[in-house]
Amino acid sequence: MRLLFLLFPLFLFSLNLSEILTHPKSYVRDFYLTEFMRETNSTTLAYKAYSSLYKPKPFKHLRILSRKSPIFRDIYMCVNVKPEYLRKVNISCILNNGLSLKTMSKLKKDDLKYLYNHLPEGKVKKAVFAFLNNNFSFIFKDRDLGYYFILNYPDKKIDQIINDFTLFEDNYFYLFVKYAVLNDLPKIQKSLMGLDYKNFDDKIKWWLFINALKNKNEQLAKKVLYSIKQKTTKIYFWMWQLGNNAAFQELLNNKRIDIYTLFAYEKAGKKFFIKTNIIYNSVKSPKYNQTNPWEVLKFWDEFKKRKDLFTFAKELDSDKSIALKALVLDKAFKFKYNLFITPNIYEDKNISLKSFVYGIARQESRFVPASVSRSYALGTMQIMPFLIRDYNSNVFNQFDYKENIRLGVKHIKWLFSKLHDPLMVAYAYNGGIGFVNRRVKNYFKYKGKYEPFLSMELVPYDESREYGKKVIANYVIYSHIFGDNNITLHKILKK
Repeated sequence: MRLLFLLFPLFLFSLNLSEILTHPKSYVRDFYLTEFMRETNSTTLAYKAYSSLYKPKPFKHLRILSRKSPIFRDIYMCVNVKPEYLRKVNISCILNNGLSLKTMSKLKKDDLKYLYNHLPEGKVKKAVFAFLNNNFSFIFKDRDLGYYFILNYPDKKIDQIINDFTLFEDNYFYLFVKYAVLNDLPKIQKSLMGLDYKNFDDKIKWWLFINALKNKNEQLAKKVLYSIKQKTTKIYFWMWQLGNNAAFQELLNNKRIDIYTLFAYEKAGKKFFIKTNIIYNSVKSPKYNQTNPWEVLKFWDEFKKRKDLFTFAKELDSDKSIALKALVLDKAFKFKYNLFITPNIYEDKNISLKSFVYGIARQESRFVPASVSRSYALGTMQIMPFLIRDYNSNVFNQFDYKENIRLGVKHIKWLFSKLHDPLMVAYAYNGGIGFVNRRVKNYFKYKGKYEPFLSMELVPYDESREYGKKVIANYVIYSHIFGDNNITLHKILKK
């Protein structure tokens, strides 16, 4: 019976807390604990599950507990203070970032006065003072307050000329620069162009380069770009865009395909080399079952420790563990080659749609069916539990790739019906359609000297920014694999 359970894990049974807790702490276990918290009618057991979490998420988990008991409702109100119950909570909880700057900016003057009179001295009280008096001129004269505002509330209200950045020139300064560049803060951006870029590391230089390019100072942009020490494909690409043909050749010499090298390959009419077949089925019973989340956890533990990676890959030489073998081989070859496996997950006469689905699946999970992310996105297509429920499906069925792919394709088709553009759909699949409509689509440019690449570098969230690039490159590559050579980056990115 125990063996049966291992082969067919918790999603076939009613959740059992004791059984869940026999597994090691991980995001997989946290997912099951979260679902147990949702399912149980016992406040005591829900709290026990909460106390056993590997990485608690206050908004998510305390919200679930708040539905079980008034005690937890009060605690949840503290970590998610809303204007309507501002005066009902213990003011001390606001010190733990329970009241966001965005919420603070929407408070009435009476509420701001109440906060100012009851809060102890500190950055939160100073922030309230700024909103109360609609005066933000002093916030960048205080390091903690300055970081607090620009990282959590990069609104145009805080925009101002800054003559001295020395207060912020520390390990976190690149965050200051990045948020200033990504948002509509022209005065701060202008101030940043007066910095001596030579004094900073590559991370900060990158954003100073983007800032100069965004503000149409090509001469400064070139100087900053060329001063970056670690020359990645992204750096060579931008050197090429700024007129360096030697950098173009560097991209053509790079065998590893990404959006930058692929664009260069297409420009030169050069073919890219990919390997799709890596399985010879020499193993009847592979070491790990890639459809079982607990088994996948064990795989990752061993993967981190193994030195003999090619031997490890041979132990996984089966269609049943193709995704795991691809991960091992990629590392064994030191990521020099392009492994684009084609597990039989989806068929469609529309090669464009099929290729896009494979492009998403590769980026989301590398085709591992039992994947669970830090945010509890599930399966091959990494679908969030709330979306799974919106589609009237069961979260515990998502490690069956057929059901997971079905929902993923359904969602992709819906996104295409709203956005039409493959790049926008990629961003939306990662960050949500609301994020694309509010923060991407309206700011995205297809016309201009460096477009749409400059707009791609200015997508607000780091994860979404890189995700879009990778999915579009995957989409083109899988289109070629499945027989449609007419789908190219140059066509996709030309509007």
